Amino acid sequence: MGGFFGMVPGAVDMSAAAEAGISEGMAATTAAGAAALTGVVPMAADADSIEFAAALNAAGSAYLGTAAEHVGQRVAFAGAQGLSSATTVAAEAANAGAVGL
Repeated sequence: MGGFFGMVPGAVDMSAAAEAGISEGMAATTAAGAAALTGVVPMAADADSIEFAAALNAAGSAYLGTAAEHVGQRVAFAGAQGLSSATTVAAEAANAGAVGL
């Protein structure tokens, strides 16, 4: 660990794995609840019940879209952490090789 900053690649890798695990869990629980969030049926055939059910389904769809975006952001963050760790390891190896010249 040299250079201008200190980073422990193993710790960053563990954080990336944790983020990936959280993402998988969030995606699974969101998918499991999708039918309940978007499958609301009107209680009666009147216009108010139909519109209320449509509003609930729209809110459920909006939630699912937001949750999917959040999962995607977590996955991207985990990937960025993994890339950062690998880049640091490669840079440190290159620096160590250059010092050996």
